[in-house]
Amino acid sequence: MRNIASRDEYVPQHGSRYKTKDTSSRGLADTRIRVRKIAAIGMLTSAVIILGITAKTYASERMAHSDASTVQAQNKKVSESKVTASQTLSTANLKTGLSKADFNDIPSGDTVQTFSLVDDQILALEDENLAALQNALDQAQELGDVGVVFYDLSSGKGVTYNADVEVYGASSYKALYALYICESLVETGQVSLDDSLGTYGGYNMGWQTVRDLIEAAVVYSDNDSFIALRAAFDRVGYEDWIVGLGIDYDTALDPMSDFPTYCPRTSARLWREMSEYLSMDTETSQWLSGLLTSTSRSFIRDGIADEQVLVRNKAGWISEDGYYSTCDAGLIDIDGRTYVMSVMTSMPWSDRSSEVTAAIAKALFDTRAALA
Repeated sequence: MRNIASRDEYVPQHGSRYKTKDTSSRGLADTRIRVRKIAAIGMLTSAVIILGITAKTYASERMAHSDASTVQAQNKKVSESKVTASQTLSTANLKTGLSKADFNDIPSGDTVQTFSLVDDQILALEDENLAALQNALDQAQELGDVGVVFYDLSSGKGVTYNADVEVYGASSYKALYALYICESLVETGQVSLDDSLGTYGGYNMGWQTVRDLIEAAVVYSDNDSFIALRAAFDRVGYEDWIVGLGIDYDTALDPMSDFPTYCPRTSARLWREMSEYLSMDTETSQWLSGLLTSTSRSFIRDGIADEQVLVRNKAGWISEDGYYSTCDAGLIDIDGRTYVMSVMTSMPWSDRSSEVTAAIAKALFDTRAALA
């Protein structure tokens, strides 16, 4: 059975779209064959519903190969998170009336800056908060590039630093691709979460439902599941969806990379779309919201460290073969307000980079009083 622990070791390379850690030349050829098989299945997915192993069968299989107590605890966590997310969303005003073009007004540069997307008001951070944020950013700069965007969805006011620095996003993009599937394909009836797809990963060959693949990719950061989803659904409207959000598909998101390089400005724009979708309160949107509260790793959640704060996020991390990244982005709910946070760095992933990213998240969160 597939190991659902995170495996960010997949990295793109010239001549082959994916490379697996320590893959031999023969193994690489096998991987290419697998990818071609996935692509063929992807082209048929939108036209044919393939009957395979059902979600119930897959769930039973995973239970048989996993520690039962761990799975039960995770399921309970997801269930409780759905309730919490639903309660929070019922009081939080996620829609601000900001046009998608307003994100172009977020300032760029290598100094900490405040901004307002609704007026020309100049915001001032408390000296203590500014010093803490600058200190955390300085620590990150010693290890790599860093950029952040943090803003209040209700007021349109925020804080930024290096909003346009381009960073390899690693697994941080998995949640945003899940947004595309749920919002653009599932809600319109083109795809069902219970449709089955063929997967050909290094740890599994078989049939799995769209629902299970999304959960594995978002909660457990599973690479095989994510690659299977991209192979199936890239061709059924992904580029149109990206362009419709006001994002330059060719430059902001490398179309040939499953794990794109992008910037905090683009990340914030996409997570704003996530907030709009989750506020729809449909069965699918609330299911996705529950997954985002249950991610196995969150530097933002670790930094804030407050059980009263609801964090829905997806992090990315890698340190090998010339690919370096420690990133996290998501939505933060507290006291009836929702904030978008994106912290993107090229720091090689380590315990130290994890701590620094968490410190940046905490410092940004502490500026929220000035953004009301």
